[in-house]
Amino acid sequence: MLPIERRKEIAQMIKKEKSVRVNQLSEQFDVTEETVRRDLEKLEKEGVLKRTYGGAVLDNLVSDDLPYSDREKVNMDQKRLIAKYAAQLVDEGETLFIDASTSALEVIKQVDPAKRITVITNSLNAIHQLSQYSHINLIGIGGNLNEQTFSFEGPMAARFIDHYYADKMFFSVKGISKERGMMDSRESLAELKSHMIANSKETILVIDESKFDQSALVRIIETDAIDTVITEYPLDKSWKSYFEDQGVHVILAK
Repeated sequence: MLPIERRKEIAQMIKKEKSVRVNQLSEQFDVTEETVRRDLEKLEKEGVLKRTYGGAVLDNLVSDDLPYSDREKVNMDQKRLIAKYAAQLVDEGETLFIDASTSALEVIKQVDPAKRITVITNSLNAIHQLSQYSHINLIGIGGNLNEQTFSFEGPMAARFIDHYYADKMFFSVKGISKERGMMDSRESLAELKSHMIANSKETILVIDESKFDQSALVRIIETDAIDTVITEYPLDKSWKSYFEDQGVHVILAK
């Protein structure tokens, strides 16, 4: 197979599966992992994907506001690993805000069922999936339903959030950069997250490698507004220094 044909197939795979792994592509195409990395590098320059540690994901600019069913497939192994560490921070009897991200939902699904907790969320999918857990008291945030993300948004949702106060908030973002802080794809999403942050005692960002050094349309808030970042991404010196300067505690999920 010619390199151009192989890259075309890789591009089709990532648009369908939302993520790929170097070792799997190496076996599938019977080429070295170094050859696969060169293919991914070229596709990244073409704007098809974003390389990650051990693979690649659909580029954020292409994947903004993917349907929930598609977002569930992106980097789920990494998200579950991060969630395992995040869930350990939840204490008995706490009230938690979670946004409509698949990452935040994974955290709640991994909380020890012996701990009785209250979860407040604008995610219709989270409400549906968590309703089966008897140890969770669910409070749904109403508003205008976004059929793409299956989440409630708008002024009513923001006012609803302001009536509550949470011990912790777990959330994710479309991108984070040292220059602009945390960002999301739409103003309505950013607004709700900023309200949750303002009404939480402690805020915890759960974020996989694909979101680092990425930009999105709307800035949510400065990074120093959060308390903890949990990621599987082995941060380089510049990111470690950045979080230290912002007063943010970092937990590396291994």
